[in-house]
Amino acid sequence: MRRLSCAIVAVLIACGPATRTADRTGAPSPDKRVSIDRATWQTRAAFDAAVRTGDTARIAGLFAPDAFLIAPSGDSIRGPDAIARYLAQQAPAGALVSVSFGREGSLEACVGAAREQLTYSARLSRSDGTSSTAAGRLSVFWQRDATGELKVAWIAFPKSQMKRRLSPAECPSVADSVRRSWRWAATAFVAPGLPAGGPAASFENVLRGRGWVDQDCCRAIPRYTPASQWSFVVPPSLVAIQYHARPHVVTELAAGRLPKGTTMGAQEYPNRDYAQIRLWYSGAFVEALVSYERWGIQVGAGPVVQFAHWRLRDSLIPYSTGGYPTYTNITWSRAAIGVVGDVRYHRLVGTRTFLALRTQLRRFPKARTLATPRFPAAAVDQGSSMVGAGFGVIF
Repeated sequence: MRRLSCAIVAVLIACGPATRTADRTGAPSPDKRVSIDRATWQTRAAFDAAVRTGDTARIAGLFAPDAFLIAPSGDSIRGPDAIARYLAQQAPAGALVSVSFGREGSLEACVGAAREQLTYSARLSRSDGTSSTAAGRLSVFWQRDATGELKVAWIAFPKSQMKRRLSPAECPSVADSVRRSWRWAATAFVAPGLPAGGPAASFENVLRGRGWVDQDCCRAIPRYTPASQWSFVVPPSLVAIQYHARPHVVTELAAGRLPKGTTMGAQEYPNRDYAQIRLWYSGAFVEALVSYERWGIQVGAGPVVQFAHWRLRDSLIPYSTGGYPTYTNITWSRAAIGVVGDVRYHRLVGTRTFLALRTQLRRFPKARTLATPRFPAAAVDQGSSMVGAGFGVIF
């Protein structure tokens, strides 16, 4: 049985790893354009003669330099020449081997390599007229060499070796390979600002603390919270360029826009005059981050510069005098330096394209609004945050 199994290995090896055509010496030459899936099933007939005649040189040429074979007994044979000699010794002289085989499941493909689980049935016909048959399973691991030619890296008969989990170093996935090798990437995010916190909520607290309420303060059912509104940013609201500096270190330069927002408070005086205070804000930011990356997740931090535009309107609608409304508008712009914390996850959807999810939190010193006739200056939080999805390209 052991001799028969080794003869089967020889025939399976003869089912060569790539399409070949004969050169002047009769040796096949590889066609490296064939895919791994297709190449593992081609050119069996071209190598049957080499196996039957014991041409160890041609058989050895199918193996990678560090190839090995794990026999049914568990013995390991290492090196292409040693494997070829071992196989030639196991096949009886003058014997004819016929074999059929099929793949179990799908090809387990990765970058430049693949593993397949095969079933086989074989018949060994000897010169004395006797014959024997056998059937079983084995695993073949293929690997492309530096020239792109597919070689046999190892063959295993024991079940423990056939089904063992391939390591990422042995069989890297496309995602793992790109994750380790990419250098530059660009991403555009659709990132609405989170309404919690920020200038709107901060200014609302100031309004409530000073006795201002919302625009419905004079109605039958007052609402005692100043009115705020947010607008979502038209995409893209964040554009980022990343550089993969080290295996797990990513540097990044990003720029984006802040969501526009407005907050209004109202107040009614004893003479029934009606006053309003409304604050508008918008802006943009530029940030530089250094992130640690693992399994597609990046956690980073860095400095951020934010350029904010503010407008404050102080309005008075007189009731006692019956006059026209009066308005005082003040606009100003300020730059602030702060810090940003960032968490990002990306997943490949193509060879060079990926989908990314991201959340950020930016913090700055408080900004002071300018004073108006009825509203003294106030300290307002100007932090911002975002959450959104993006589409990126590796180049």
